[in-house]
Amino acid sequence: MNWLHKSGVMSGILLSIAATTFLASEKAISVEVADTRAVELLNQGKTRARQGDLQGAIAAYTQAIAANPRYTQAYIERGLAHHDLGDFRQAIADFEQAVKLDPDSARAIYNRGEAKADIGDLSSALTDMTQAIRLNANYAEAYNNRGVIQAQMGNLQAAISDLDRAVQAKPNYADAYYNRGKAKMALGDATGAISDFTLAIQLNSNLPDAYGNRGILYAKTGNQQAALQDLQTAARLFQQAGDRDSYSLTLGYIQQIQQAPNRTKESVNENIYPNRSN
Repeated sequence: MNWLHKSGVMSGILLSIAATTFLASEKAISVEVADTRAVELLNQGKTRARQGDLQGAIAAYTQAIAANPRYTQAYIERGLAHHDLGDFRQAIADFEQAVKLDPDSARAIYNRGEAKADIGDLSSALTDMTQAIRLNANYAEAYNNRGVIQAQMGNLQAAISDLDRAVQAKPNYADAYYNRGKAKMALGDATGAISDFTLAIQLNSNLPDAYGNRGILYAKTGNQQAALQDLQTAARLFQQAGDRDSYSLTLGYIQQIQQAPNRTKESVNENIYPNRSN
């Protein structure tokens, strides 16, 4: 009887273990299904974003987060979509959550910094870019954007140093050459700026800002023919891009050079075209 009693207890224990194992297995399967669904939704969101449907992308990313609330990548992608829609504060909120989930995510920290720069919080943006670089010493985009922020804060030599690092990490980085040209332009280094704008154009022939700035420098250094050629190219590219304001401004500079070429050196504004971030 004692043996039978012990056997019954053992059977109960075995059944309990089996039930626990089954429940754990069911939970693991449930988590796996949720993760698989989250990945599917993330990919749907990316497809919609590529198609220009940013609201649809946000909806898909939100569903992915509902399926897996700890899905760092979904928060980052949703933040990027909000950023592209100009909703910078919501973008920052998503990047903040991504950083909470993964404090070593250089990409999340970098994008948070970019969004902070867009709302004018340059000091905090600079801190984020520096943190992203600490996590990834070859993060070309972070060097580029930190260089842009440094330039906006008036730290032109620091900006050039960062932009040097950007092109070292990514030698075909047209935007970084362009931004370095802008910093050199602000420092009065026309020759260096023209060289950088030329490199940017060689890498990306559809940069109207680079043509425009190089054209202004050619005008200020007395090469009116090259200036007109660059500004006309810039105007055409601005028009194709639907940037009416820049197109009109560029036409104004063309007219100014054509009407009073000898006065262009003193009168042309050197700060018409903006820096380029990612």
